[in-house]
Amino acid sequence: MSIRIKKNSRLRFSQLRVIDGVEFWDYPEWPELPIQDDDVSHTVKQGDRSDTIANTYYGDPALWWVVSLANGLDLMPTYLNEGDALRIPSPRYVLQEVFKKAVT
Repeated sequence: MSIRIKKNSRLRFSQLRVIDGVEFWDYPEWPELPIQDDDVSHTVKQGDRSDTIANTYYGDPALWWVVSLANGLDLMPTYLNEGDALRIPSPRYVLQEVFKKAVT
């Protein structure tokens, strides 16, 4: 099966597998998000979600999983606690380096 995955999708770190005719995504090999000098600290405000935060810092809400992964959050968090400080991995590092290492 041929499938096209968007450039910033978390699925780029997984492989599509087929066993007995059943397709599934295997467990992803997440990229490392080492602490960088230009990481950003974000204080959660009312109404913030990981996708809106990703859009603010990376210009792409599809990178919500980077914010979640860096902060040990559920990959689909339903809420963030107002006032919590989140580490936003360096936009430079994420946009230039992370996807160079993605499974293609």
